[in-house]
Amino acid sequence: MTFRSERNVRIDLLPEESTAAARAFGPLGAQVRIWHRAGGTDHTSLHAKVIAADRHTALLGSANLTGHGLSRNVESGVILRDSRAVGRPVDHLRWLTGPEGLLRRS
Repeated sequence: MTFRSERNVRIDLLPEESTAAARAFGPLGAQVRIWHRAGGTDHTSLHAKVIAADRHTALLGSANLTGHGLSRNVESGVILRDSRAVGRPVDHLRWLTGPEGLLRRS
């Protein structure tokens, strides 16, 4: 939490709705904004794994942040450090959480 305050980082999470993942971030309180699909679940799953530090650095990976996913699966990821490559997923995430997007704050 101190890290976020000192660096003025905005934390937006889009956890999978079929799990209780959002509860794990409860202690962070207002420092984290939790987003869900508008209208609830529709038999689709959230599969993207993107961590964007800014418009210049992002991690794209395959790891599911579950016990099984972290302890038993073979996963990979790539760090992008190119503003052209990082800007596209950041813009998409901003659209998803914008007024016309598919996500709403919980």
